[in-house]
Amino acid sequence: MTVKRFAFLPDEPEQRLRIKRFVFATGAYAMNFTFVLACWWMNYFTTQTLAIYVSFVLLIHLCVYTLIRSGLNKRFADPSLTKPQMVIATFSGFYLMYYADDFRATFLLLGVSMLVFGMFRFKTRDFAAFGAFMLVGYAVLIALLQVYRPGEITLKVEVVQWLALFVALVEFSFLAGYIGNLRRKLRINNQELEKRNADLETAVRHISEMAIRDELTGVYNRRYVMDRMEEERQRCARNGAAFCVCMVDIDFFKKINDVHGHMAGDTVLRRVAATASGALRLTDVFGRFGGEEFVMVLTDTVAAGALASAERVRQTIEQLRFPEIDLDLRVTISIGIAEHTQGADLALTFKNADEALYRAKEDGRNRSRLAAATAQAAQVQAD
Repeated sequence: MTVKRFAFLPDEPEQRLRIKRFVFATGAYAMNFTFVLACWWMNYFTTQTLAIYVSFVLLIHLCVYTLIRSGLNKRFADPSLTKPQMVIATFSGFYLMYYADDFRATFLLLGVSMLVFGMFRFKTRDFAAFGAFMLVGYAVLIALLQVYRPGEITLKVEVVQWLALFVALVEFSFLAGYIGNLRRKLRINNQELEKRNADLETAVRHISEMAIRDELTGVYNRRYVMDRMEEERQRCARNGAAFCVCMVDIDFFKKINDVHGHMAGDTVLRRVAATASGALRLTDVFGRFGGEEFVMVLTDTVAAGALASAERVRQTIEQLRFPEIDLDLRVTISIGIAEHTQGADLALTFKNADEALYRAKEDGRNRSRLAAATAQAAQVQAD
């Protein structure tokens, strides 16, 4: 049994981004902790106060990381848990301010800087709500100090600091909210641009496909087949690998149009093309040459193999039924085959295949015939 190794970063892109933001926030906490540790070293905080603060912060960080890493955070309205983290950080800051004596105003600066993290998720009203929360929290803190530690507070100074915090929060809320809105608009624009690029790529692929496909049958068109035939000729000239060209014609197709109509004829063309194409190898090429004529290019194939492939296609077409047109309608095809060898003229190979098709029709249709030169070469190989 394979045991999946635990990774610090999850595989899901959005979750990875949330973990990275969490790490960034942890770095900010580490800087704040350094400041708190310096205050403790200068005897501004007792060891007990420091220990409670550190334990609380570590516990909260562990809980947040566990929620994100496990995916449970996605059950919340705010999967990034930005608001809960900022609220908890504010409570921890108020806890330190309660014991900070006459230098508690320094923590207000740290509290305002914490709002920067809200720019990842907050809108202007979110900043305003959180600013109101900080102001109410600071007012409650002032009241508690006035009641329980009156000797460590100068009420007038605290009120002035509260007013300064109010002004700073109002200014920061509008500025940060504006930046947050810019980020959201940029993200939306990027998403729209990605969608447009995807649509453009799809359109280009569709246009490219239309350029090489027959509009009615969906198989390759004459131009593409001729291009592939030329590629095979060049490959044959380089390494001597033979290939075969097969001309395919639907027998008595004009009669189908005359009796059942051109719509029925189109249906027959589509069914025959799809069936014949599906009976070939992926390396082979099947396309419509014009009207009811098709071409098969059988790569890396000599005459004997081409004859077997042609017969397989012919027999498959012979089994087709068209109940939507006529229960008694039967469709057959005739096939002419010519092998192209190294140094041969492609036009001549094509002409030989066309003549073999004509001979298959003269012989009664619904059959495959090798071109005369191809049949002689196949007999020599067999002997």
